[in-house]
Amino acid sequence: MSTYQIKKILVPVDFSTLANNAIETAIAMSKRQLATITLMHVIENTYVLFPPEANGAAGALLPQLVKDANENLSHRAKELRVKHDIVVNHIVQAGNPADEICRWALHKKMDLIVMGTHGASGLREFFMGSNAYRVVKNAPCPVLTLPGNNQWLNFKKILFPVRMVSHALDKYEVVRPIIRKNDSSLLVAGVVKKSEPASHIEMKELVDRVRRQIAEDDVICCSELHYCENPAKQVLDIAERDKSDLIVITATLDRTVKDFFLGPYTQDIVNHAQFPVLSIKPEYEVKGSSALKILMEQLPMQHADLP
Repeated sequence: MSTYQIKKILVPVDFSTLANNAIETAIAMSKRQLATITLMHVIENTYVLFPPEANGAAGALLPQLVKDANENLSHRAKELRVKHDIVVNHIVQAGNPADEICRWALHKKMDLIVMGTHGASGLREFFMGSNAYRVVKNAPCPVLTLPGNNQWLNFKKILFPVRMVSHALDKYEVVRPIIRKNDSSLLVAGVVKKSEPASHIEMKELVDRVRRQIAEDDVICCSELHYCENPAKQVLDIAERDKSDLIVITATLDRTVKDFFLGPYTQDIVNHAQFPVLSIKPEYEVKGSSALKILMEQLPMQHADLP
């Protein structure tokens, strides 16, 4: 069995309370996983569309915005290094927040992105539906989204929904280090639509296979089977019932349209969960993405405080 490691964590920062909560979550994980943290702030492309040579006021303002953000983020990173004795880097970029975050995660081979889903200042649009959605869709690594203004420092009760989709078990490899370092218990919840009765037996076999795999790690684990009209709603109801600390989902793409979109299952859970959600795309979808490669070629690196 391969072992996934969380050694490099990327945290988008907009200097809001919610971003600070994401930083605290990342710090707690960093200490347990012995991982480095990179804080990233993106100056939204509103300020990039009007370059100084076009006599645009926004273009003239951009260098000062970058300078101020870099100073603030550098100060924050230094504080965290001193207080927690961990490695904290920082990076300031200008452009589209979701694209820049995904591109940087690819360039630096990040293992995890930790981010809020709603914000109150700075990059507020990033932390709301559309851009958070784009990060989960395009990121080359798993994405941990944190709802609301709560702090999530431990993941003791993990909900592990299982559906009849390709690569349904890939996500267990990613969550293994989290389980081990948190002494977590795991609920494996098989979720089948009532309209797909032929899948019921297959789901029971799949859940049993997941439990056998987990048993090899001596993890406290129980399982349930659920037959429902709406799998996403069922998962959210289970999480609310058990007050789960973390929901782990396979973020599959909908390939029925020309431009790939996250399927409605993933969207509904990420958008409406009251608990942290760890979204993991199957490996073949990450390797097959060309959008990030295009971004890597088109956008220059800048303002980095990284080795």
